[in-house]
Amino acid sequence: MRLMMLGLVYAEPCDRIVQIGIGAGNMAGYMIRNFPEVVVHAIDIDPHAVELGMRWFGLERNPRLKLEIADGVAWLEAARGPFDAVMLDAYDDDSIPPPLRSPDFFALVASRLSPQGVAMQNLYLPAADPKRFVASLRSAFDQVDVFLSGSSAVLAAYQGRARRREALVARARALDESLRPPHSLLAALDYRARAL
Repeated sequence: MRLMMLGLVYAEPCDRIVQIGIGAGNMAGYMIRNFPEVVVHAIDIDPHAVELGMRWFGLERNPRLKLEIADGVAWLEAARGPFDAVMLDAYDDDSIPPPLRSPDFFALVASRLSPQGVAMQNLYLPAADPKRFVASLRSAFDQVDVFLSGSSAVLAAYQGRARRREALVARARALDESLRPPHSLLAALDYRARAL
């Protein structure tokens, strides 16, 4: 989750976020609590997961949290963008569902982003092949940066030239100083990998 928050560093501004795959709501709740300008459209196909999140994991209704039970692909097809970040964190019992890992899906995601927007893909490595995801993302995005931590990878996909580390560091430092999130965005940048 900490690495996924780098979406707020990559996208400037980062006020409108879509999260596909809510689960217990930890990520959506974290964004609402720590980033006061952010509006999160949180989409999940499983109403039971959202109910469990609200009952047991502290997921709370908030005017800036737009919870919807829907298929992520269908929701994005109908959505009015642009969005500053699309956070992809949807899993079924085994892995990421095939419709959410295809080049066509990533092209749809890219079409809903603002010019400076970013797609953040969360991967649990034992259940997902990161090289395939990078290849699929590169079919729709000019750049894919990889962050690794333990058995997790987070891919940041965006258009245009590669984001310079100095610019990302300056943005992360400014957000850390102004918002004081519990987990440093600047420290999360240190998990960037040179290659898979």
